[in-house]
Amino acid sequence: MKQSLLHANYTLRSKKPDMVGQELWGLLLAYNLVRIAILDATKELDITPIRLSFSHCARHFMAFLTTIPIRSANKLPLHNQELLGTLKLFILPDKAVPKSGKKKI
Repeated sequence: MKQSLLHANYTLRSKKPDMVGQELWGLLLAYNLVRIAILDATKELDITPIRLSFSHCARHFMAFLTTIPIRSANKLPLHNQELLGTLKLFILPDKAVPKSGKKKI
């Protein structure tokens, strides 16, 4: 989780204990927001939420939040539907079913 949300940085930036706690709460909040968005995006499709790539969805979610215009609050539901529609682009392929039987060498 921390790798995806902090872009593979392993260290927390805060130095004081209460600021480290605040940073951890922020990471947990961001993680849960991305997971909720993934869950909402998969409700209309016949797939499970684990079929969407978390890292791609998290990157897109963060980029989307930094680029939407915040001036008009009445358009937030429209922006949310747009976000959920674009998260559907990150569906992972089905995993191959292992063949039964002996392996040939």
